[in-house]
Amino acid sequence: MGPYIEVASAEGAWTQPLHLPTTLSLQLVRHLLTDLARTWPVAAFLPGTADEPVDEVLLYRDPSRTYGTPDTSACDAAVHRLVASTGWTRGAALEHGGAIVGLGLREGYNAGAREHSPGEVTGHLLATSATGWKCHAARLVSARLVDHAVRWYEEDGVVIHAESRLLPTVGAAARTCAQHRYVVTDLAEQRTYALQQRLGGSSPS
Repeated sequence: MGPYIEVASAEGAWTQPLHLPTTLSLQLVRHLLTDLARTWPVAAFLPGTADEPVDEVLLYRDPSRTYGTPDTSACDAAVHRLVASTGWTRGAALEHGGAIVGLGLREGYNAGAREHSPGEVTGHLLATSATGWKCHAARLVSARLVDHAVRWYEEDGVVIHAESRLLPTVGAAARTCAQHRYVVTDLAEQRTYALQQRLGGSSPS
């Protein structure tokens, strides 16, 4: 048995790429996504690292044992509101096949914890296969309304789009980076699920 177990899931593999008509500061994008989180739980990947400006956003669903998972119609409605208020545009749907996984690079959720490098993740993937995957640096962000206030979480990480056969390798990379929890958007199987370490740690959602 592996070090991770499935703790929450939802049918479907909803994602929505969004293109910004002009590059915006991370602070402004954070403000806009926080506003959206008052009506819809935001989970997103922002390509880049640290405080680099943003020109693209990839929204996805993060299943939660505590709060559940919005259905795809609620997700589409949230995107409609965001596009209408910001002028952002929808990108083409991600190609079918494989899975999308975001991995943080910081061990656990303590801001002062050790941080790993994107190269450590790509090293795991290269050791298994030279093809069938893409990996790039991104900020992993989430925002959820809890007790009338939006709780924001942000961490430097990587986004991996890989063939399904490479998911065990992604899990090994998650373990190396001491990730407590991560989400798989499985485009091939059309389901979304959260995996969590069998022992230790606590989740922000």
